[in-house]
Amino acid sequence: MTKLAAIPYASGFPIDTFMQGVAAHLRHRGLRLGGVIQHNDAECDDRCMAMSLEDLGSGHRFPISQDLGAGAAGCHLDAAGLAAAAAAFDGALAERADLVMVNKFGKQEMLGEGLRQEIANAVMAGLPVLIAVRRDFLPAWREFAGEDWLELAAEPAAVERWVADAVRRAA
Repeated sequence: MTKLAAIPYASGFPIDTFMQGVAAHLRHRGLRLGGVIQHNDAECDDRCMAMSLEDLGSGHRFPISQDLGAGAAGCHLDAAGLAAAAAAFDGALAERADLVMVNKFGKQEMLGEGLRQEIANAVMAGLPVLIAVRRDFLPAWREFAGEDWLELAAEPAAVERWVADAVRRAA
């Protein structure tokens, strides 16, 4: 069984809330988690979200929303915040986390940036990795991940079964 699983989701699906719930449940079960999940903390005046990534190992949050000012038409990802969050993966690898979670394989990763190298490092280290992938990014995901990954439904029971099996096999 592969140690890499992706949860494809449609635009508009509350994937960040879903991943937060998965992380909370797995922590409650006593798993040592590494990687990052996204939090959308508050609405801005222009209805964008104040986004941050939580380091699952330390609980530290890294802001990833860039304030573009009053005339901006939307939100913009702060690449510096995303780069700072990459440090979360160092701890996961050094401490051999039971599971590495990644908020998503998004536009930055599709472009060869973002957390792409950190995802690859976790996989190459043999750690189980769980990631979300928006459906329109699946072609880029497949190009990056190859064939050795499992598609999971965005259903807690399906994810928990895979995690239990992947963690057991990695032990």
